[in-house]
Amino acid sequence: MSVWLPPGLFAYGSELAAAIDSRLGRTLVGDGEAWIDLPRRLGTADVPSAPVPWGNGALCVDLGPDDVETWERFAEVHRNESDPDAVAVAAQEWRLPVTPYRRIPEESGRPVASAFGDEPTVTTSIDGANVVDLTSMWAGPLCSELLGRAGAEIHKVTSAARPDGLAGSSMYAELNAHKTVVDVDLRLAADRRSFDQMLALADLLVTSLSPRALANLDLLPSQLCARHPGLRTMAITAFESSSVERGWIAYGTGVHAASGLGWLGDEPRAPAYSYPDPLAGLRAAAVALDQLTGTASQHQGVSLAGAVAPLAARAACTVTVGARTDGNRYG
Repeated sequence: MSVWLPPGLFAYGSELAAAIDSRLGRTLVGDGEAWIDLPRRLGTADVPSAPVPWGNGALCVDLGPDDVETWERFAEVHRNESDPDAVAVAAQEWRLPVTPYRRIPEESGRPVASAFGDEPTVTTSIDGANVVDLTSMWAGPLCSELLGRAGAEIHKVTSAARPDGLAGSSMYAELNAHKTVVDVDLRLAADRRSFDQMLALADLLVTSLSPRALANLDLLPSQLCARHPGLRTMAITAFESSSVERGWIAYGTGVHAASGLGWLGDEPRAPAYSYPDPLAGLRAAAVALDQLTGTASQHQGVSLAGAVAPLAARAACTVTVGARTDGNRYG
């Protein structure tokens, strides 16, 4: 089986890496391709799930072990629905990470000059900054790991009851090398008090939970302002807060499908790995550097969908009727 990545991915990753290094005034990230291609570099890349044909299109069905039985029941109930977008909306109501494979409209293409626009003219130092890391998997841990390598003190909050999905892997080791890991279960009152004490000392909280989960944990900016008025927040989510998908559950492969980057040719294709994650992680790290030095507002959000939007816009400029955009192929 050949696997695929979108055109321009590594060049875009280099732009994001350069944006971080320019803020620091030194080479920290270096080769953006190395961070984006991390699963292949570490030998951990898995064969992605193939698009699931459905009605007049296809779905990305990105299930966890606990979702399989629910998906089977859902699929039986909705087997006669032909619109993949409608099926995805219904699946999200079942709390299933299902997204539609979409096409990029030809008219949506527009040039994208750079990853961030104008770059800061001052050199950033975050030595000793206190960051609480409430993230898992790839995007959030990459953001906080880069902050740690830049000099911040990172306290990664995890729980033995619900460990990071990458725990024990070489990916986990790479993405959490410069952190102090703290075992805290936010469902327990005593642990929650300990967590609030951590936030009282923190300069920045980085999360990768859904907006619904953040609200349930009282961790939205509006909920934090009374207890921790000076705390900065960086929320890394699947979709933009202004989009209709803002409450959807999705992983990087699902964002790839929904962005249109999974259907640039004759048929939908899954990516080689979850490339939206490192793009969002790199972008979030640059914004977090600006937050910690006062050049960005207190509360910020970066989404995987927003991080891949420049790639989608650039790809749309090359899409024509009957054309095939092959991107980067690996066999």
